[in-house]
Amino acid sequence: MTAESLQKERIQNLIDAASFKEPKKIPVGAEILSWPFSYAGVKYSDVMDDAAKTARAYVKFLDDIELDFLWGGMVTTAVKALKAMDCNCFDLGNDGTTIIHRQPEVEFMTTEEYPELIADMNAFKQKLIRRRCKALQLPQEQAYECVLRALREIRPWVEANAMIDKYIFGEKGVAPLTGGPILFLGPLTVLFDKFRGIRDTLIDLRRRPETVRQACDVILDDRKNILSAFDPKDFSYPHPFASTVYHVECFLSPAQFDEYYFRHFKEVCLPYMEAGAKFFLKGEGSFIHTLDRFRQLPKGSVVFMLDEDDPFEVYKAIGDWQTVATGITADLLKMGSKEECVDFVKRSFDTFAPGGGFIFMQNKPLLCANDAKAENILAVYETANELSLKR
Repeated sequence: MTAESLQKERIQNLIDAASFKEPKKIPVGAEILSWPFSYAGVKYSDVMDDAAKTARAYVKFLDDIELDFLWGGMVTTAVKALKAMDCNCFDLGNDGTTIIHRQPEVEFMTTEEYPELIADMNAFKQKLIRRRCKALQLPQEQAYECVLRALREIRPWVEANAMIDKYIFGEKGVAPLTGGPILFLGPLTVLFDKFRGIRDTLIDLRRRPETVRQACDVILDDRKNILSAFDPKDFSYPHPFASTVYHVECFLSPAQFDEYYFRHFKEVCLPYMEAGAKFFLKGEGSFIHTLDRFRQLPKGSVVFMLDEDDPFEVYKAIGDWQTVATGITADLLKMGSKEECVDFVKRSFDTFAPGGGFIFMQNKPLLCANDAKAENILAVYETANELSLKR
């Protein structure tokens, strides 16, 4: 079978599983970030200036692990390019591989700047970029030199990711978990991630809720404008998986969740679901208390990647109506024995697989060297691929 044919079959298996049909093979996948370098026995810092070496190291894990689909699968951030712009938002960890988001050092907007955000969000974005990339505050000639240096630094990162993408999704025929450009971020999550940060957003919800509502309305209108280019009646992407994510949502009360996420999600995304889209929801924290809302949406329209919640309790709550993406936990991959990991995988397939509505993946991204014992992850994916074909 060619890589192209294999990928089409894997995509169809994803569609069938999420449509509560039993697929030819239950999709087995993962969320992968910088962990592949550690599996290959190299530090990203040692290869990052050489695109070919970066790509070879990154994809080596696929020599030993069979995946039907992948979420992520790239070097996420061009750290050296950001450094050239004097931006400290991201850095390499002490292990020389893990890319760290240094949110405490990010310069967010102040309370007094809310009116600027509400008046013209795109102009305010440019102001924040200049604030965070201090090279842009230099005299024009010096700033220009920094930009040129950043472009030189970004080139190997772009080339490496292109090679990684070609190998994983081209030569190996792995299916990308989301196939189209439809991404929904709750407006409060955008405020939380991009503008105000964790602490100040949660404070603002208590101290200035009306201002937060106004900012969220502006952010939501911007998202609607972006999505207006994609007609739900012509949903013709390579496969019908769109995406959404929980960030701030796991910190909200039920009333806040309904106001700041679910009513917006339903308003914006329901037309796509009615046209056949299936939204992959990457969860963070515990969110089992939100799942009852998703019964208001078409059956098989959401796939939940779990995080802290017990997958067997989630399955009881929503598994008859929406798809669960689960099957092994990060703590077992890291701390458990091989036997404990295999037993958990078997229990997952026994519980979730009959009747569809199940795809297999871990509950947290593989990020650092110690996120998984090699013997555990090899045993887990060998077992999952064997069980995925049984009837």
